[in-house]
Amino acid sequence: MSLIPAAEVERSRARSATDTQAVTAEALAAEALIAEARAHARRRRLKIAVALAVLAAVAVTAVLIGRATTGAHRVAQTRPRPAAAATGIVTGHLAACFAIPPTSGRRVTPGTVVALRGHITWKPTTPGTWMMVYPKGPAVASQHISDNYDQTFRFALPPGHYVLAGQYDHGSGYYTFREVTVTAGANLRVDLPNACM
Repeated sequence: MSLIPAAEVERSRARSATDTQAVTAEALAAEALIAEARAHARRRRLKIAVALAVLAAVAVTAVLIGRATTGAHRVAQTRPRPAAAATGIVTGHLAACFAIPPTSGRRVTPGTVVALRGHITWKPTTPGTWMMVYPKGPAVASQHISDNYDQTFRFALPPGHYVLAGQYDHGSGYYTFREVTVTAGANLRVDLPNACM
């Protein structure tokens, strides 16, 4: 049996210790890498979980908003719609005022026709004398007539009783009128007479 010198044994032990340290260092490095990889995987899973939770919350919110919008639309559709106000059509001419001299050969007296809701009433002014009173309140409709022969007025009026009154551009107050009762769907022709002779 050969004897190994002590120096050789010492070197062998030192190598062995260095190898053990190297193996230990590699094992520690490997464990550190594994721990880091696990931590990275945990962070990635956490990010994915958070992203999925956010997407789920957005999807739920979108569904709820969609249902609310659809529900409101359905409610709006199921409510009874108010019936369109039925109207009657009134057309006619505003007669030229014969008390005004004609210009350029034609007797044309521009004016405005208004529709007043209500009736003509009479008010006593002096004993035995009465004054005609037009309905109070704003005109329901009005139209300016520039040519008494070729132009007509046209009003779409809700059912009711009206006074159609004509006022010429040169004066104040109404010169001519007609009372009319409008019914839904009716087409009435009402010419305003010449009342300013």
